[in-house]
Amino acid sequence: MKNKKVHSLTGQITPTLMEEAFDSVYANQGAPGIDGMSLTRFSKNLEENLQSLMKALKNRTYHPEPLRRVYIPKLNGGKRPLGIPTIRDRIA
Repeated sequence: MKNKKVHSLTGQITPTLMEEAFDSVYANQGAPGIDGMSLTRFSKNLEENLQSLMKALKNRTYHPEPLRRVYIPKLNGGKRPLGIPTIRDRIA
């Protein structure tokens, strides 16, 4: 039997996978991205938000948002840039 080639992973995206991805992001916590959406606010409409993201991923209409840029102080007095993605982008 020949191995079947997979040209797209969109068929592998399931509601269970989306929930697992959210759980992973939630466990890591983290600050809101450029959209200001916190984990608490995202989770209030969790099922709707995950369905919307899953639909965008499957339809190939998903586009990540720009990163929120913050600067972390370094020991030598300088600052290190840090890019913070949105909750939605972290799940994707």
